[in-house]
Amino acid sequence: MESDKACLAGILGHDLIKSDLGQVYEKAKEAGLEYEFVFTDRIEKIPTEMGEFTVKSEKETIVFTGITLGGGEMLIRDINGEPCEIKGMHAQEVMIKGSDKPRHISSVYPLETIVGAEPPFTTSVGMLEYAKKTNKPLWEVALDYECSLTGLTHEDIWKVAEETLDIAYASIESGYKEGIKFDGVTVAKAPEMREKAKTMKLFPTGIADQGGLDALAVMEYSNSHGIIVCMPTGGASGIIPATIKNVSKTLGKSKEDEIKALLITGLLGVFYFPTHYHGALGCQAEVGIATSMVAGGIVSFLYDDAEMCEKAAVLAMQYIIGQVCDPVAGYPQIPCFIRNIASVPVALICANFAILGLDTAVTLDSMVQAVLRVGERLRETRINDVGTCGGEYVANPCSSCGKCK
Repeated sequence: MESDKACLAGILGHDLIKSDLGQVYEKAKEAGLEYEFVFTDRIEKIPTEMGEFTVKSEKETIVFTGITLGGGEMLIRDINGEPCEIKGMHAQEVMIKGSDKPRHISSVYPLETIVGAEPPFTTSVGMLEYAKKTNKPLWEVALDYECSLTGLTHEDIWKVAEETLDIAYASIESGYKEGIKFDGVTVAKAPEMREKAKTMKLFPTGIADQGGLDALAVMEYSNSHGIIVCMPTGGASGIIPATIKNVSKTLGKSKEDEIKALLITGLLGVFYFPTHYHGALGCQAEVGIATSMVAGGIVSFLYDDAEMCEKAAVLAMQYIIGQVCDPVAGYPQIPCFIRNIASVPVALICANFAILGLDTAVTLDSMVQAVLRVGERLRETRINDVGTCGGEYVANPCSSCGKCK
């Protein structure tokens, strides 16, 4: 997973959104940082990814445990043997054992949350009631929500959303560059496939023609550890930017319309927070949530209707719920790639049928609880009996011919 690079980027103080992990070793060397990483299987089953850190300077040594909770959320749970709870969502003062004064710890998120801030709603039902009461379109409701937690203005939040969209779109283009490499049993295919699509006969799938390719491009670029697009996770990198970009282009919409769609997409993702968007709950909690989010977001290209947006999000999750995150040959890339590609048309179809009024029977809040319940019961089967022999994929690779991997 190359979490070592992410750790170095954090220690070097790199920007959370813009850090290029592919350059981090060079940057560490330039900064004169000395480091050593030791990888071990001696970790707890849950959380699935954690690290024990020892940071030394000439004056002191600090030892702490850091945990990845999923969906970009982190936790420092102890420092120098003393339990603590530092999530980096807001600045705080922390006493460290052996020190005579508190240390100031800054927020690591682009938008810092105010301690004790209360949002105008906490459920999808509350969101719909707020939109109806204020008579505001859902994108403006999203701005109100973010402003209530951060104390920033609508203009501030809009600027962050625009920057986020620009970075995601840049990752689409980066994914079409030649020479992208990543660990695994597959190789980058987006550039080659885009060229083939220009000349080969294919079944027409409308917006999904280019949308699927763009989703694959983002996923491959994220897997190469360039700038990783977490929307809401790395395993769902391609779905949201590819869908918004290609729906907008097809409908002739503006950049402003795209930002509004992204704001709604993000707001719908808020209600999935209890899942932490974590692959431990299956692909339903990564690919599924991204598809659900953007299905609701793209409705705004045609209608300023909060209920339609919420309904589209529910329909998408109803389709995808129950999907296990099942690695092939030890890597989750193969199912992740095709699920990102296929999620573009799924989002479109769910948006269309939400507009037409297909019944969902339950709210988005209910779907979140369903994801949690189902996720607790999902189990990987790990299809590990796949390898290569003489450059070809084979099942149950042998161990005697010398060619199998």
